[in-house]
Amino acid sequence: MIGNYEGYLDDSFDDALAALPLNWWPWVGSNYLASELKTIVLGESIYLYDGELGSQKILHRDSLRKRHLNHGILAKYKSRFLRNFERAVFHKKHPDAAERAWLWTGVIYHNLVPRVMESLRDRPTYNDYRTGWNDFLQLAFVVKAQQCIVYGLEPKKIGALLDVLASQSTKVIRENLPAVGKNTPCILTFQHNNQSLKLLFIRHPSAFFAWREWAVILRESGVLPLEVKTLKPL
Repeated sequence: MIGNYEGYLDDSFDDALAALPLNWWPWVGSNYLASELKTIVLGESIYLYDGELGSQKILHRDSLRKRHLNHGILAKYKSRFLRNFERAVFHKKHPDAAERAWLWTGVIYHNLVPRVMESLRDRPTYNDYRTGWNDFLQLAFVVKAQQCIVYGLEPKKIGALLDVLASQSTKVIRENLPAVGKNTPCILTFQHNNQSLKLLFIRHPSAFFAWREWAVILRESGVLPLEVKTLKPL
């Protein structure tokens, strides 16, 4: 295992991950293999921080894992995009440490865009998304994922995936869910390497994320395990 992850990380896939074209290895929660629904939570981008020193840290293949331990499970930073997603999952404003640990040890967390964004003004290109989706499909096959919750509803992001799948003659079933404000979440379902995958696209939870409304979408889409889906909101 690379680094110290306090027992929260499963490194059993690392030999297989080493063979994939990934700049960063994904966070694999220690309870992922035992989870009811094998789920990847797919973020978007990693941004450059702290100048050259930050760049050196980011380029380490375990940097995403270290960031997710500190930002996700240990919650050392505000990390609005994580806190908002946790609120939607548990349908409550302040999930506690035990709930955070339960969530993030039960899933894989990864980022779609395979390069560092140089500034907050930098945005992923169509080619970034297309490369990222090709990498994602390989990752999903290796870890035997059943579903994925994708941060972001940009047409370019969804279109890049549809183009990748079309190039592989993969049939896709698309279902639009009830709109949340101006956002229309959708589900894409398809077979890849004889493995069924279901992807739910939601608004990126970084800002202006109506977590109470998105909590309903997560439940109606069927991506949450029963013990969370039936929680009463607080």
